[in-house]
Amino acid sequence: MRMSRITRRLVCVLILASMTLLGAAAYAAPKRRFVIATAGTAGALYPMGVAMAETVNKHSDRFVASAESSAASVANIRNMDEGKVEWGISQSEIASFAYTGTEIFKGKKIEGLQALFATVGSWVQIFVPADSPVRSVADLKGKRVGVGSPGSGGEVDARMVLAYYGLDYKSVKPSYITDSEMVSALRDGSLDAMICTHPLKSAALLDLTTSFKVRMLSVADDKFYREHPYFLKAKIDAGTYANVNYDVFTPYSRVIMFTHKNAKFSDDDVFHLLDVVFSYRDEWRTSHASVDRQVTLAEALDGIAVPLHPGAVKFFESKGMKVPDALKPSK
Repeated sequence: MRMSRITRRLVCVLILASMTLLGAAAYAAPKRRFVIATAGTAGALYPMGVAMAETVNKHSDRFVASAESSAASVANIRNMDEGKVEWGISQSEIASFAYTGTEIFKGKKIEGLQALFATVGSWVQIFVPADSPVRSVADLKGKRVGVGSPGSGGEVDARMVLAYYGLDYKSVKPSYITDSEMVSALRDGSLDAMICTHPLKSAALLDLTTSFKVRMLSVADDKFYREHPYFLKAKIDAGTYANVNYDVFTPYSRVIMFTHKNAKFSDDDVFHLLDVVFSYRDEWRTSHASVDRQVTLAEALDGIAVPLHPGAVKFFESKGMKVPDALKPSK
């Protein structure tokens, strides 16, 4: 059966249209891949990073993200500076040390850091067995103390707290292990105490406090906070953890999401990514209870001590938020 002239023309048009679409798809710019470095898998930050990456992958037409576990703050900052990852979380005080070249980053300024948004709060939390004779941080002299992975933000915080009470790694027996390993070691008696920097009620700490009777030590002296102004004195309410039926005072800071100038995200790139992240917050906010409570647009600038990426400034201002001058990058 012969096709009519109109039918032949229609077939040709359809073939040409299909070829055009296939050609456009073949030459479409590939999506850019980037890595979000988080922390250990036992806390709130790794599942948050995974869920945020999934949200980006679902809703961005430009980017493909993946999240990876890491040794957290210090490692993430160094890896961003070396171009190994593009985004990473850090405790605010650790990022401030890096940006200014002070404390553990003395002589090694990392001025390429660019803040994106604040995430969860992080508390320095000190646990001992419930029947321990240790009543204050000063009593840890000569004790076996878990201080976290070497060079991690938590380990740096542990060192600062111990130093305030006149202790160092020569006067205690430090154990440089992960938070999950510290939980196991405290429970089986191979540690006398553990110092960690975590969101409240992280998976590791709930595991510890629901399976083993503990006490918590306070860092209540106002002088500590005057000497370490990047920390706030925060209260962990009685009953937050099983068997801890008293208030605990402890250092608190925010965990911030960063990128680095090495990653070469344009202002438009960052605006787009933050718009995706916060527009679809419902898709990642349930990754952890502390994420649900604290990682919000309203609190996105809280506790940041390093200037924002210019694209982040534009994004927050587009939402009617006032960005403090101290967070605006110098031109």
